[in-house]
Amino acid sequence: MIFVALLETGCPQSQDSPIQGEKKGQATGVEVGDLAPDFRIANLKGGESSLSDYRGKVVLLNFWATWCGPCKAEMPSMEALYQSYSREDFEILAVSIDLEKDAPVQAFIEDFGFTFPVLLDEMFEVNDRYKVRVVPTSVVVDRNGVITHRLLGAKDWNAPDSKRFLDQLVAAS
Repeated sequence: MIFVALLETGCPQSQDSPIQGEKKGQATGVEVGDLAPDFRIANLKGGESSLSDYRGKVVLLNFWATWCGPCKAEMPSMEALYQSYSREDFEILAVSIDLEKDAPVQAFIEDFGFTFPVLLDEMFEVNDRYKVRVVPTSVVVDRNGVITHRLLGAKDWNAPDSKRFLDQLVAAS
C-alpha cells in the first residue's frame, strides 16, 4: 500500500457528465475508483479547459484559493513536481475557487512564476461537482480518467512518498 503524507492544514470554505472513452458500466463520481466527472471552465490564459482535454495523462486536480495560506505554501512544491514530468505523461490543473471578480489570481501566479495551468472556478461549478469542502484538496486522476486519490490539506509534493506514488501512476500504461 502506498502512503502519502498528509498535513493537517487546510482552509474551510463555503450533474456529472461522462468523460469520453469511459468503460461501460464504470460509475462517474468523485470517490476513489470512480470515473472523474468532466468539466469545462475558463483558464487563466483566456480560453477554456476541460478534464477530458488531458485524457491519457495522469492529472493532479488541485483546488486552491489566493486567500488560503496552506494552498499558497504547497504551490512551490507543485511547480517543482510539474517540472519533473513530461507534459505527455502528467498535468497539474490548479482550480482557483476565488470568487471575487478582481481576485489576484493572475498576479499571484505571475509573481511566483508558476507555469502549470490555472483554471478559474468563479461559480464553484467544479468545486461543487467534486464535493470539495476544504482547500487545498487534490484529486489524482489516472490515464484512464479514474480517480485514484482524494487528498485533503497541503502537501510537500517533492517528499519521497509523494514522488513514489506519482512515479508509479505515470509509469502505468
